[in-house]
Amino acid sequence: MATKVTEKQDATIKPKKEKPRSTAASPAAAQDSFFSRTARYLREVQVELRKTTWPSKQELIASTQVVIGLLIVVGLYMWLADVILGYLFRAAGMGLSR
Repeated sequence: MATKVTEKQDATIKPKKEKPRSTAASPAAAQDSFFSRTARYLREVQVELRKTTWPSKQELIASTQVVIGLLIVVGLYMWLADVILGYLFRAAGMGLSR
């Protein structure tokens, strides 16, 4: 199903933003910009960390138990697959001789 696209007469176009020009003419100015950028980054990190909701102790313990349980399940699955494939390859005569 095709839709008809029409232009509005009163539509506005956003003006293009100009990129700020670098004024770093000396090595000292370059160091200041590095340190100011680093300081701004660390301030922004601090602001974002304040917005973070951290899990409660109970949620953390529950999540840890889930991860450990899944590790055990996947480990057992891989061990069982290794044992079965090893048996099949030895039975077919393609296994490593010990």
